[in-house]
Amino acid sequence: MVIPKVVDNWSRVISGLGVMARVTPKPILEQLLTLSLNQLLQAEIKQQRFAFLPKQWVRIEVPDLAFNFSVTLTEQGRLRASLAPQPAAVTMRGNSASLLLMISGKVDPDTLFFRRKLMIKGDTELGLEVKNLLDTIELEGRLPKSLFRFTQATADAIVARPELR
Repeated sequence: MVIPKVVDNWSRVISGLGVMARVTPKPILEQLLTLSLNQLLQAEIKQQRFAFLPKQWVRIEVPDLAFNFSVTLTEQGRLRASLAPQPAAVTMRGNSASLLLMISGKVDPDTLFFRRKLMIKGDTELGLEVKNLLDTIELEGRLPKSLFRFTQATADAIVARPELR
């Protein structure tokens, strides 16, 4: 089965993803991130749940991928991702396994925060707003079913392997 192989080789998978992120031209990767975030978070954008974000950048750091990006809300009410350094009001940092557990709903952001697996630096109030918003997002129905199942199964396998968290 694929999931155990992915989890058994997690460091190699992450290394490969990091290489892909480094060799993909930045404008393409930024566009992909921007489009994906706007698609996945469409409901929250329409409900103006990102109203706290205009003119502020949130930086996301994934150290084991050596991948960092920033997100803001544009004047047009859309999310924009940037790989270029931006003056971030808050930085959220977590390794890929912890972030996967969070977005899959297997571990809530508070648990990761108190276990020091999710670090928030800078404007704590803004960081808490982002963290709380992320905690309410359900991926089921937003991702293609096969990708959702893969994400959930991988997260379950990571939960069973504490050394990866």
